Amino acid sequence: MKRLPLLCSFILFILLCASVTYWVLQWTAPATRALQLRAPSEPTLPDIAAAAQLFGGASAAATITPLQLSGIIYSAIPGERVAIITSDAKPARALGMNAEVAPGIIIKQINQRSVVVLENSQQRVIPLPKLSSTAKDKLTPPPEVSSSK
Repeated sequence: MKRLPLLCSFILFILLCASVTYWVLQWTAPATRALQLRAPSEPTLPDIAAAAQLFGGASAAATITPLQLSGIIYSAIPGERVAIITSDAKPARALGMNAEVAPGIIIKQINQRSVVVLENSQQRVIPLPKLSSTAKDKLTPPPEVSSSK
């Protein structure tokens, strides 16, 4: 019991120190500034071409190599089919399946009237040009000449 007043005095001293510390921090703290909120802006959408390129599609900026299909030698056996293709004003070349026409351009399929090529990881169909009437006349066989003896 003798020490009870001493213990109460110590607890009151601790409370006094805590109170003084609180008020000193409140008076010396810098003033709070009001936050300025920006006006909400319209969200910008990502570039579709970049997204397409990211997922394996061809970008719009990819150039398409000019190819012209001059002819097809068609066979019932797919491995024996040949396409005659002209590219970039170079002379025509006869190429088979999985042959490289130009760097990055590979023949994937040869059909009766078209060729499917893989260019920049995108398939492209090159049709055989239609024959004009003068070209059709040149393809008709000449009339048979009967030999009479």
